[in-house]
Amino acid sequence: MNFLKMNLTLAVVFLFSSLSVFSQKSIDLKYDVSTGDQYDYHIVTDQDITFDANGQTMALNQNIEFKLISTVAEVSRDSMEIESKIKKIKMVQSIFGMQLVYDSDDPATAQNPMVAKIAETMGAMVDKSYYVVMDKKGNMLKVNMSELVENDNLSNNLSSGMQFGTYPDHKVKIGDSWETEISPLKTSDMKVKVKYTLLKVSGKKATLGIDGTITANTVEDIDMKMDGTQKGEMIVNTETGWLIESKIDQEIRMDIEQNGVKVPATISGTTTTTSVKMN
Repeated sequence: MNFLKMNLTLAVVFLFSSLSVFSQKSIDLKYDVSTGDQYDYHIVTDQDITFDANGQTMALNQNIEFKLISTVAEVSRDSMEIESKIKKIKMVQSIFGMQLVYDSDDPATAQNPMVAKIAETMGAMVDKSYYVVMDKKGNMLKVNMSELVENDNLSNNLSSGMQFGTYPDHKVKIGDSWETEISPLKTSDMKVKVKYTLLKVSGKKATLGIDGTITANTVEDIDMKMDGTQKGEMIVNTETGWLIESKIDQEIRMDIEQNGVKVPATISGTTTTTSVKMN
């Protein structure tokens, strides 16, 4: 074997052995941030809602956009507190051939009488904050919604489902999975069970697969049998644990009971979240 061919052979062997070692490399996913770190969040949910009422099937399309600024308010050895301030809400709703638009950045949209109630509810959330305390693995220890009392449920969904991942208490390698359970609403027995799988590691980014289920029997003291699924991926920074982006598809089936009448409904939608460090 000549010298050039030998070098080429060794190079190929080294390449494949390196790839094999890299694919089995374990990483320790956890939050490692500093007080004062700020992140700009953009969360968009596009969903179709259908429901049967009085023998008729009605369809509604809804697109909701949130812009948040999340600030790491305090970091201790075992936990951290994060303040998330809502900076913008925009909702576009289409039903019966009509389109209703509310945009907190455009006061003119609140002048439409058909949008007034939406504007009142959502407008009250703008420039208000909610706070979460979680450990370095993303487990929620405390949630403070005192500035958003009337909108507690919506804010709980923001804080628990879209902004933060939950990590295992051990190192993981590609193909490893772990599970967690979230109770996003205080006034409900709703449970969200999520299975995470480490799919890929590239540089400072880790891609996690998400496969979850949603179940409930009551929401806001209303009898509501709910079953659903969540599937998607999220990309996180391996050094800080912070979300970079995620895309989650959600399918939910519900039977809502009011005055002894069951109203079946389905929700099919996608939520896309991006986060960019500001400082």
